[in-house]
Amino acid sequence: MNAPVWWAQPSAPEGASDAEGIRKQLGRPDLDPLQVLVREAAQNTWDARLGTGEVGFDLALARPGEAGLAPWIDALLPVFGDDTSLGLAAVLHDPDTVLLTVSDRGTGGLGGPLRGDRVHHGSTDFVGLVRDIGRTNRRAHSGGTYGFGKGVLFTTSAAGTVLVRTRCRWQDRVQTRLIAAALGTGFDHAERRYTGRHWWGRIAEDNIPDPLLDEDADAVADALGLPARAGDELGTDIVIVGARLGSSAPVEADEPERPRTMEEAAQFLGSAILWELWPVMIDNGPGAARMRCRVSVDGQPLDLPDPDRVPRLQPFIRAHRSAHTDGRHVRSRNPAVELGRFALEAFMTPVRPHWTDVAAPSEGPMHHCALMRQAGLVVHYRPGPQLPDTDVSYGAVFRTAVGVDDAFAAAEPPTHDAWVPKNMPDPDDRKLVRSALRTIDNRMREYALAEPEEVSAAGPQPPLGALSHRFASLVPTGSGQGADHPSPAPRRPGGGGTGSLLSTVTPPRLVEIDGAFYVITDITVSSAAAPIRVLAMASVALDHGSENDPPVGAIGPEVVGFRSPDAAEMREGDVLTLTAGDRRDWVVMVRPVAGAATRVRVSAHLVREGAR
Repeated sequence: MNAPVWWAQPSAPEGASDAEGIRKQLGRPDLDPLQVLVREAAQNTWDARLGTGEVGFDLALARPGEAGLAPWIDALLPVFGDDTSLGLAAVLHDPDTVLLTVSDRGTGGLGGPLRGDRVHHGSTDFVGLVRDIGRTNRRAHSGGTYGFGKGVLFTTSAAGTVLVRTRCRWQDRVQTRLIAAALGTGFDHAERRYTGRHWWGRIAEDNIPDPLLDEDADAVADALGLPARAGDELGTDIVIVGARLGSSAPVEADEPERPRTMEEAAQFLGSAILWELWPVMIDNGPGAARMRCRVSVDGQPLDLPDPDRVPRLQPFIRAHRSAHTDGRHVRSRNPAVELGRFALEAFMTPVRPHWTDVAAPSEGPMHHCALMRQAGLVVHYRPGPQLPDTDVSYGAVFRTAVGVDDAFAAAEPPTHDAWVPKNMPDPDDRKLVRSALRTIDNRMREYALAEPEEVSAAGPQPPLGALSHRFASLVPTGSGQGADHPSPAPRRPGGGGTGSLLSTVTPPRLVEIDGAFYVITDITVSSAAAPIRVLAMASVALDHGSENDPPVGAIGPEVVGFRSPDAAEMREGDVLTLTAGDRRDWVVMVRPVAGAATRVRVSAHLVREGAR
């Protein structure tokens, strides 16, 4: 085998797109670059899925240090021509360099021919990622449309460099391919102009770089520490060399931004996965493919919850599921065309922020509609009016109908993060997209401005207080501090706050026990040298807040007590005092009232010596 080397693309006599112009094709989206990376990489994975099985999508952050980078230096240096075009040497000699590996499983890999000038009527995914820029993806109902989105793989690299190892099926056999590609800046070398695009591989007889194949590819991949794969397992690994992790938002407005740590970047990537990919991560019924996502830092996995367990996502998930069965149709009048389905659900706003929300479209209560096409990925969270009561969030979903999906695809910019009808060349398609967005906005506005007395609350009994119809969907859930999953907060000296003493395991939910209905919340209490007192409070959620004391003659929700998960022990009342020897997991049981949404709040504090 010829030793792999770098090859720089010379400018053609008739001209060529330079690397800097390609990087700019993404524009300047409002999203964080790591969020764009998640969207684009996951979209490629989803489009390449095989059948209806599980699709794996993994993001692995690693700081290999000098010893771990040595094989990379041996393999990838020196770079052709003037390395200032890439700066790869500086990145690989920096012990703080981070490698971000994007891997997929359950996909077909990057198949098709190795060269961009070959006519092929099947998959051309290898050429699409490694060679071409800007070629339209013509796969039906795929997420990608322009082919520019992959530019984020290069812009996330401080050296503009990615290494691609893929295993695909080509010409009736499994083939491994390994190649590096880079986008630098244009430069001159030996009296010739170069575009700034580079490839690393074996140079063929016609002086074009091709990937290393099969055993040669596997040998280099193993030396560089790429993820292990079974011999016949298809899929792709893309290593972003010198990953830029971005900056954390300042806590105070006047504080400067600071670079993210790897752990902060992992949490942001995990949050972006949840907010961008939840429609394909949840169970969508028999026969539906599902994406399994993982994030790790130096081999340690991030505890990424299922989307169903993220409180602020729950209204969107419920709306998504209801849209398939009883969602409202969205139609255009002229022409009379089915545009898609719309559904909206409300939920109590979680009391505490959580790391899973760092990539959410809003820091406060949700009041958005998740727009999506047939591919099933979130295109954009379109904001609607916020409800007067900030304790209440709503999430809506609109998904395009099959027959108009291409029209909405044409409304997307290269980053696929919005529908922008004003620049669409086809006036008929433009009208369809505008009609859908107008209807979506109107329905969110109608919901937010609806008067409470117009529709009664759910349940056979009269609603308690000023409860409005907006809470009809909340009767099975309840809410309050139990509805979120708070990360441990530091305690003040002397204890007293909940802090890290108590955390919730599941949001409140309505269950039937021995013929009666209860709102239950699973909690876990930390061990401590001093006794811990847990207090549970139940109230009714109102449009203007919550009502702890019911009106005269009305019955309010009641905390029945605390039950062990195995139902072997029951402690009645709204106060639970635990010593070091007591069990730590408990179920808070609340007797709700019909026709009202129940809010459950749980707090804990240390019992100091001598306190009553």
